[in-house]
Amino acid sequence: MSEGWVRRQEQTRRDVIDAAGQLIAEGGVEGLTMRKLAERAGVAVATLYNQFGDRDGVLVAFVSFGLDQLELELDAQPDAGPIDTTRELFEALDVEFAAEPEVWRPIFASLRSATGANGMGEVGDRVVAYIESDLAKAAADGLFVTDCDVEALARHIFITRTNRIEKWATLDIEWDAYRESSTLGLELILAAVLVDPYRGVALERSGAARKR
Repeated sequence: MSEGWVRRQEQTRRDVIDAAGQLIAEGGVEGLTMRKLAERAGVAVATLYNQFGDRDGVLVAFVSFGLDQLELELDAQPDAGPIDTTRELFEALDVEFAAEPEVWRPIFASLRSATGANGMGEVGDRVVAYIESDLAKAAADGLFVTDCDVEALARHIFITRTNRIEKWATLDIEWDAYRESSTLGLELILAAVLVDPYRGVALERSGAARKR
């Protein structure tokens, strides 16, 4: 494949993803049809099916693209170190969600029943792998009170978080409640496995510990 062809394919994919975000913001996931998307992106409907498969494939690609950009931004920052890297990941994701709730709310409401061991299909698998890598570094640095199954722990952290964001996506809770409860969930999980002084930091960050 020529370099020019690859660039054109990448640009087409970016155009489609941008158009998908616009249509979701305007009419929710229901407003995202392959015909409308093809018209907005300036491509043939057949091109969409060839590259993405169906509408669910477009949604997964949209979220995956956001993760790609987020990982590049995090990689460009100074190393936060184990545990804080996971915290920064969720913080950065929340910044994105809060910036465009009209896009992300319907997307998560749609993706909540996706397949995959971790939920949300390949997107969920990617996030779990990212967290697992961070937890493995924490284990290697002796930050855990016991030998932890970092894969299981990463999966539990992810599922706990997605349970809360699904509540926000389906309008069961407001944004502030999502933030408060998801922070509580993450930090209490960490406090259960971390050694001091990291355990104390997690308890303080959770908001559950009484100030002395």
